[in-house]
Amino acid sequence: MLAADAGLQRRGAVVDGVPVEIVRDAGASGRVPGVVVAHGLGAGGRLMRGFADTLARRGYAVALVDLAGHGASRRRLPGNGVGPAADARLDRDLDVAVTRLRAMPWVDGERIGLVGHSLGAAAVIRYGAAHPSVGATVAISQGAMAVPASDRNVLLVAGGLEFPAYRDGAVQALHDVYPEGRTGATYGDPRGGTARRTVIVGGVEHVGVLFSPRTHRETGAWLDAAFGRRSAPVPDVRAVQRAGSALLLHLAAVLTFGAIAAALLGRPADDRAARRRVSVRFALVAAAFAVGAAVPVMRVFRLPLAVAGPLAGFFGVAGVVALVCARDAGVLGGRPRARTVAAAAVLVALTAVSFAVPAQLGWAHAVPVGARVWALVPITVGTALYCLGVEALCAGHERLTAIGVHAWAASAALAALLAAALVGAVSSFVLLVSPLIAGLLVWQGAQAAALRAIRAPAWVTALVGGVLLAWPLAVTMPIT
Repeated sequence: MLAADAGLQRRGAVVDGVPVEIVRDAGASGRVPGVVVAHGLGAGGRLMRGFADTLARRGYAVALVDLAGHGASRRRLPGNGVGPAADARLDRDLDVAVTRLRAMPWVDGERIGLVGHSLGAAAVIRYGAAHPSVGATVAISQGAMAVPASDRNVLLVAGGLEFPAYRDGAVQALHDVYPEGRTGATYGDPRGGTARRTVIVGGVEHVGVLFSPRTHRETGAWLDAAFGRRSAPVPDVRAVQRAGSALLLHLAAVLTFGAIAAALLGRPADDRAARRRVSVRFALVAAAFAVGAAVPVMRVFRLPLAVAGPLAGFFGVAGVVALVCARDAGVLGGRPRARTVAAAAVLVALTAVSFAVPAQLGWAHAVPVGARVWALVPITVGTALYCLGVEALCAGHERLTAIGVHAWAASAALAALLAAALVGAVSSFVLLVSPLIAGLLVWQGAQAAALRAIRAPAWVTALVGGVLLAWPLAVTMPIT
């Protein structure tokens, strides 16, 4: 992450309620073209920093924006990003970022481009169509939407492993203007603003496309052609330095958690009885039944965060059902010792920091703001109940058996969520964030196994795991 920042100048500010970060090469001279970069649903400007690294080193001034409901923005995104009210709010946010960028004395306001991903791609297409002064637009994974002819110099990018609608949308948008157009070929004249190009980046999905070296090369080359300039090549590694470093820090947190927990808790008396409470077969059936029973009630739970309410309800109901199935009223154990309470508090804080710090440095605004602060509480309650229910099903089993039961429960939960999204019981956005949910469940499973190894009380495992699952949901789901 330090290498990615080397030689760059960053200036962040909240302008008319919109968080904007301006990035440029510290050694640049004269007036340079500007590019506004917009993120997708459930992301933020930090996830798009790789484009700032790439483009700033190619001689551009880059504005990273946190759109309404995302990142450090405290404003609500109407309709989960769908509908005229949401479009108007996103257009306004982009206008603030463009105006801020043009106000920089070292930016050539006559040469402004836009880059957007997913929700942000749709937003930059709309904005570019309404503002002819925008000289070029790069739309990454915009999905099925028409690109107006008034959009100047549009590059359409999608990942080869994305859902078909994203790939087909990029191809169809090219065919709307050039019916015989082929991917990978450029049509039209950049000088006249009529250029169009569609690129399918192989081997990457909806998020991976943002970190593909080809995506960055295509973006830089497209902007150069539109603005009649030639940039120095940028090493491909720049695109992955931030997220890659953050993932390594997350992995380090997972690997060191067990040693830290053992040092804090010692080897306390086993508050959970050593006897096996339920058979393995019953535990597996109960876990599947619990997550299945939680799906129909997801619509009942509402929070001012997209998807977070149904997810919190899903995990909470699944946990309660698992507890009932385990028939274990004593899962919380006896009266906690002062050392155990203190250790649990430290482990909770450590878990939050282990997620938040690498994420903040690498790929997301990880500090709760606005409605996210209080929404964190009910989300944590729901996820902690899930963790407690799983621990009740694992109780009394040998280490490897307990790990297997836990992994089965996590897999069943993820499968139930995906099925719920496919049948419309919850927003299809769950399909896009399923890699995040899967990663968090694996992380929580590793922590639970470490705590079981030192016979930590189940309530400690539930509290620590609840915070781990809840914090990312609270800070990444859009405020609606």
